[in-house]
Amino acid sequence: MGKKVIFCLVILFLTLPSSIFAQDEISVVSEVEKRPFIDLSPIEDYFMGPDGYQLLSKTHDILGYSAVLLGMTAGILSPDLLDDDVHKALGYTASAAAALNIGIGFLNYGYRFTTGEGLFTTDNMHIVLGITGGVLMAAASFLGDSAAHPFMAGLGTAMMGTGIILQLY
Repeated sequence: MGKKVIFCLVILFLTLPSSIFAQDEISVVSEVEKRPFIDLSPIEDYFMGPDGYQLLSKTHDILGYSAVLLGMTAGILSPDLLDDDVHKALGYTASAAAALNIGIGFLNYGYRFTTGEGLFTTDNMHIVLGITGGVLMAAASFLGDSAAHPFMAGLGTAMMGTGIILQLY
């Protein structure tokens, strides 16, 4: 038992920052510039600039349109009409496009969700409808052959489509 406590204290001592234990001295470690193992700052600079904003904006648009069109196609080509595998592939692809669209939308436009001008602004409604629709589409693909599956998938696709239409006008 005593060896485990000593081992834990040594590990704690080694992992704590050295500034906790330094009294009035400046440690040598703080004078050396700390750099990450992989420097991603050029990528971050690109995405924070105007070119990266435009790339994420176009990607968000294409993924949103794709998610809605794939969702509609999956609904039209139901297992009763066509092969079940085609319907599943379209549905999973629509859910993946919706999930990626939500993530990229959050990265590029997350700051736009504000209540300063009221809750029901065009941007707020686009965000809420898009996220809710995408989550419903993803949840519907996990339900499988249940009775709620077509309702949830159709509602999610319609909500994402409505969010797109609101943003266009």
